[in-house]
Amino acid sequence: MYPVLEFAPGGSSYKNILLSFHSKIKLAGLGCSVHSESGFRSTVCGTADYLSPKVAVMPGMSGGSYTKTIDQWSLGVLMYELLVDKPPFEVKDVKGTQKKIANFKGKRIKFPGRVSKGAEELIMELLYLEATERMSLDDVITHPWIISTFSVLLPFKFLKHGVVGPDRSISQPRVARLTMRTPYRMACMPIMFKGTLLLAFAVLVVAQSSSSEPCAVAAAQLDEGTYIEAQVAFECLESVPVDINGNEQLIDELKRIWTFQSEIEWLKNPGDDWEFGALDIEAELDSIKSNLGSYSSEYAVQLAIQNITIRTGNFHFNYRPDILQIFDFYRGFNVASISENGTALPKLYVADDVAALAERSSDVSAITSINGQDPYEFLLSTSWSQYIDSDGLLNNMLAKGDTDSYGSFIVMGKYDGNSTDITWANGSAASTPNTASSDFSFYGITDGESFFDAFCTGDLFYYMTASTKDGTTSPGTTRPKPNTPVGITHIVSPSAPGPVPRIPTGIYHRRNKRQLSGSYYASAVVESSSGVVAGYFLNGDGYDDVAVLKIISFSNPSYMDEVDFNNEFQSTISEFLSQCISENKQNLIIDLRENGGGNTNLLLDAFMQLFPEMEPFSGQRYRASDAFLKIGDAVDEIRGNTAKERDFLGFVAEDIEESFTYRYWSWWHFRNSEGTDFNGWNDFNGPVKLNGDSYTSTIRYNYTDEVSILPEGFRFVNGTRPTPFNASNIVMYTDALCGSSCASFHEELKNLAGVKAVTVGGRPENKPIQAVTGSKGGEVTPLYYWQVYAETALNLSSLADLSAFSESDDVLSGIANVPQVMLRAGDTGSRLQSQDQVRKGDASGTPLQYIYEASDCRVFYTADTYADPDAAWKQAWDAFQDESKCVEGSTGHKSSISGGFKPYGAGDLKAEDQPAAGDDGDNGGGDASGGSGSGEDKEDAASSVRMSGMMVGAAAVIISAMML
Repeated sequence: MYPVLEFAPGGSSYKNILLSFHSKIKLAGLGCSVHSESGFRSTVCGTADYLSPKVAVMPGMSGGSYTKTIDQWSLGVLMYELLVDKPPFEVKDVKGTQKKIANFKGKRIKFPGRVSKGAEELIMELLYLEATERMSLDDVITHPWIISTFSVLLPFKFLKHGVVGPDRSISQPRVARLTMRTPYRMACMPIMFKGTLLLAFAVLVVAQSSSSEPCAVAAAQLDEGTYIEAQVAFECLESVPVDINGNEQLIDELKRIWTFQSEIEWLKNPGDDWEFGALDIEAELDSIKSNLGSYSSEYAVQLAIQNITIRTGNFHFNYRPDILQIFDFYRGFNVASISENGTALPKLYVADDVAALAERSSDVSAITSINGQDPYEFLLSTSWSQYIDSDGLLNNMLAKGDTDSYGSFIVMGKYDGNSTDITWANGSAASTPNTASSDFSFYGITDGESFFDAFCTGDLFYYMTASTKDGTTSPGTTRPKPNTPVGITHIVSPSAPGPVPRIPTGIYHRRNKRQLSGSYYASAVVESSSGVVAGYFLNGDGYDDVAVLKIISFSNPSYMDEVDFNNEFQSTISEFLSQCISENKQNLIIDLRENGGGNTNLLLDAFMQLFPEMEPFSGQRYRASDAFLKIGDAVDEIRGNTAKERDFLGFVAEDIEESFTYRYWSWWHFRNSEGTDFNGWNDFNGPVKLNGDSYTSTIRYNYTDEVSILPEGFRFVNGTRPTPFNASNIVMYTDALCGSSCASFHEELKNLAGVKAVTVGGRPENKPIQAVTGSKGGEVTPLYYWQVYAETALNLSSLADLSAFSESDDVLSGIANVPQVMLRAGDTGSRLQSQDQVRKGDASGTPLQYIYEASDCRVFYTADTYADPDAAWKQAWDAFQDESKCVEGSTGHKSSISGGFKPYGAGDLKAEDQPAAGDDGDNGGGDASGGSGSGEDKEDAASSVRMSGMMVGAAAVIISAMML
């Protein structure tokens, strides 16, 4: 530890303790620190909770002073706070805290039972009322509890290092340093007392259990927000017995409800260039079912089922059952992929080291292996996310330098060992522990059986699983009622799983390699309070006429009112483009890095503002399964029949004409692929035969219809407006993670407007990279929505005397009766993709998901562009202007505009450019002017085969949130 005590800082808050990856503890917030020749100070400063009694009484006395021993007191308070989750003298206000400290008489402080006697004794030695009697730092380091904590409770690797003196000399080694750090931010960061593994004094509290049952051990160690060894959590999960009967039923139910996944059949024949190969989901489920007796635990069974969705590469298709939500697993550091010059193949670094690398430090070394594997191979082999190729999977694992977003390397999707071992090119090595945390109470958990009873019997999903067939509640009440639809209150906006990223503002970042202190993130010309959209102007030779529109998400961060969010998003872009015109900006970078989707109306509005003369295409379609068509038959039968409409209104509490519940089947609110109204349900439903499956006609939104696309309080920008930029002067800047509504935005910009793209990162290879590797599908819905749709339809069959099907229809009954799905995965975390998206002018009818689309240019981050957005934007613009600044072999692919792809444009869709009538085709994936999925320019790869079916409009859904 650095003995800043010689400089009398006056007390240290836990927020001022920083920890680097190399476990060097640093102190910040030393604004009151001074060098004291005498060793005495009289200035009262610091956070009230950490003031010693001597300082706390000084405001009421004259001539008072204190010495550096106040910091031993602060250390004792700090240790108490980290172990107990609150300061020992905390009251409601500052004055009260100060008074309580001043009145402290040295009597024993109350400690919770979970704090060991050794820790309690150490803290009280530091909180002696008489300053001269407080334990010295040398004695603290050699205290038996500190030593035992390191040598017994933490079975990880330790290092030794010296202590830096005020003159920067190194004393004899005397502090054991643990090679771990907190699983949050990448650089030196404050160690928060909630949710940290490594406490400020490198102390980990591990409660002991008298039981050897793994879940009892985990329960004894867990407190809300604290971290435990990953292996402890894993062994608890592995002790949960397999529910064979329940899982047999669960798998049968999943086979039925997953039939609404729009690409479930296409996956059987995705095309030779689809990286992950063919996938027969039903066969995979059958295999798990037939082998239930061979699985080691319930955790292993549910992980195997989840792996089916992982292998689809589609982050719209999620299975997140109860047992997979109890623990979160973390690594202790993050990684970044850095190139020497932006075009040379990159190397992997600890993310914390990149700033030093930018300073040209000779101490920085690249990672050569992780757990004995090539580092990039390790990242891909342990990835547990859903992107359409390995470039996306890799980029998702990496840290994001400019926004400080952590990658999925540090936040693991599942257990991956108890530690992570690293070797560097300079020969050094380290081992960091993996950790786990839980937001759930483990009260009463004593073994695997009690774990199952507490977490795997429906309590996590009560609202969704509440029966619709119990009781006699009348319509209009807010509680579930008999035979009445429950749980559907909004359309789930499609977006990538996880928190919504935000654009930093007022955060320090390094701006040039000679600048030791950081400067603020690029100053925005216009920015939204939501932090998801902002506009910037570049400066410097060759950049003065370049503007940047950064859209990091189309999703509401959730704390804003939805109406306010939508309108502010729209007005932010409008104001920015107006300023671009007034400032005569000629060139535009659209930064879509990290954008995983969001509200569909916002991507469409953004496109309309950029190109007011063009109308977006945005074509979707549903899988025309038996169940989907039966529900549509019922809706069609009810609409137009006064008596049946009255029955529908009385039961669903909606007018069928404006029904939100059955919006997917409301063909009259949508347009066909040519932009005109559907002639009826039969015109809407197709079915169109493609690649061995049946689909509805292609549908498009009606931009003036509230049910179709307009959320409450929102209208698209209209009226005559100037086009702010020529498409040839615009470039999209992506990191391949763009997906969902972001993928739709990319499709409109590329295929209609002809905008090119530059993409950063991916595998260390001289090949093309796709601009979009996130989901390219349409709307998403929680699994429980489909149960409600089917059960409501069955009830309507008898209530409205429908002829479409009986109230005991086998197909719909199979969807309505899925109690195990509702019990185990009945929340919004388990979803499916209800719509494919299709390309305007693609006669093959191939889903966008299976069309390979290379970016026009690939670059890699350098140490400078990794964390500095201004430098990154200039790198992207330079590469857009000059192909020699792109990675060798990454340009000219035939699926890119620069390689010959011809955008369809904003004109009318021609009949010959829709799927042709004929026999069912058998192609699995299409070129659609997209090229091969391998990144190689194969002329015969994934050739387009014309399919039968009439390509009219398919019902689209108002995605008023985010694209998953």
